[in-house]
Amino acid sequence: PRIDIISPQNGALVSNSLIDIIGVAKNINDISLNDRKIFIDEKGNFKEELLLSYGYNVITVKASDKFGRNTEKVVEVIYK
Repeated sequence: PRIDIISPQNGALVSNSLIDIIGVAKNINDISLNDRKIFIDEKGNFKEELLLSYGYNVITVKASDKFGRNTEKVVEVIYK
């Protein structure tokens, strides 16, 4: 399985508490954002809104394929 996070960039400084997590997933069976199941379209694209807490936030996207292999992407953002 493969996950590419398009937005936000790792280490981004954001001024809005509500951000969009945008990315593309390939060859996956199951995907989650911060342990909450999310859905992808037929091309593997996903877009989820996430409410940040003030300060340092860790966003984790996990995916698995039908063979049980797992992958994980972590993005750190700072909300000021």
